[in-house]
Amino acid sequence: MENNANSFAARFSHWLRISLLVKLTSIGIIVLLLLIPSAMIQSLIYERQGRKEQVVREISQSWGGIQSVTGPVLSIPYVEWQEEEKGKKTAHWHTLHILPQELHIKGDAQHEIRRKGIFDAVLYRSELTLSGKFDKPAVRELNIAPEDIRWGEARLSVGISSMTGIKNIIELEWNGQKQRMEPGTATKLLGPGVSVPVSYSIDAESFAFSIPLKLNGTDALYFEPVGRLTTAQLKATWPSPGFVGRILPDKRNISARGFDAQWKILDVNRHYPQQWKDLSYRFKPAVPLNTTNEDGDSYTPIDDEEGDAHFGVRLVLPVNEYLKNDRTVKYAILTIGLTFLIYFFFEALHRFQIHPFQYLLVGLALTVFYLLLLSLSEQFGFDVAYGIAASATIGLIAFYSASILKIKPLVIQLTLLLCAIYGFIFVVLQLEDYALLAGSIGIFIALAAVMYYSRKVDWYNLGRANHGERTTQ
Repeated sequence: MENNANSFAARFSHWLRISLLVKLTSIGIIVLLLLIPSAMIQSLIYERQGRKEQVVREISQSWGGIQSVTGPVLSIPYVEWQEEEKGKKTAHWHTLHILPQELHIKGDAQHEIRRKGIFDAVLYRSELTLSGKFDKPAVRELNIAPEDIRWGEARLSVGISSMTGIKNIIELEWNGQKQRMEPGTATKLLGPGVSVPVSYSIDAESFAFSIPLKLNGTDALYFEPVGRLTTAQLKATWPSPGFVGRILPDKRNISARGFDAQWKILDVNRHYPQQWKDLSYRFKPAVPLNTTNEDGDSYTPIDDEEGDAHFGVRLVLPVNEYLKNDRTVKYAILTIGLTFLIYFFFEALHRFQIHPFQYLLVGLALTVFYLLLLSLSEQFGFDVAYGIAASATIGLIAFYSASILKIKPLVIQLTLLLCAIYGFIFVVLQLEDYALLAGSIGIFIALAAVMYYSRKVDWYNLGRANHGERTTQ
């Protein structure tokens, strides 16, 4: 009985060792197991990206965050009389908001890179001028009697999302007279900003204004096209702008020295009118603000996602290491699968026998590549990091495989094939617009090569043909 048991165990062990089904199943399980550390590395990428964003926020808190400039907006209180019992009238106060007939924005920005630890933040210093004019309001269109409007209490406001970044005493030039603007806006619809009382009269036909602004900011600069006609001209020294918003510039010139962009926007390109009562409409700026009504309660504005009209520019870092790392990790299953396929074909065609544990070690080396890539890219940039990590990984696998395969030409073939795999993935990462096309063609070529080299393999007799083959254990 003992001899029979030993004989059965020996036969079963031999079957496990030569069975093609067992080999393929074990390889598949190892591939699936290796996806777990790949997913953990992908989570680490998100964590490091979040850390970078946190550092940028910390810098922007003292420098100035993303700047969104909205205005100017003229706010004038008026009274509505509501008739009560016995002819008694009660006054209810409201606010009339008026937008400029013309708004001209002119700006110049100088950038700088601020480093904290290993992370970079793109900062800018901007000098802006908002100029234009307000026309005589058509108050009767809103069913407001001119005598019910408190013209002497008119207030001009400009919304500025990051007050920390203001670097000058803001003086409004109103019909040739200068007035210092104070913190706080006259209406909740603008959020943070500055305002000043202005002399406004129903008798005048128009009121010219000019507002100089010096703003520090981080990453982006946005504007709201509040004029019936809004024009903007922005210049900056940053060579990689990203124009954002619903309205793109009509003209732009981008070079290694910076960019120059011009916009021309009409009132019909936005979702709000030139004048309205209270908070019937509100602006939806690029920088989210806490929205409350004039009683301090939160409310839902009367607009929609399609109504955004802001425009502006982002100072885009040309290389986003975390985005490229994330895209690289998504190719992990392709890299591991192709590498294991190479080993399997070496086994099948050259009568080798590789233990699943050896597959596992090679797979772990392939997975550590992504961790090396992430850590090195934070120090040296993505392209250099990719070259270092890929060379180290290929060298490690080639050195280890020399003891497994024991045939120098096979080790050379394996090394060249790994170089081709990592080189192909690097090329795909650079081709953002054609990545899918290049990836599809590459996978098709790989499949065609597998079908070509396996066309004469007798898979049913492969296990028996390998019986008595050389082992590496």
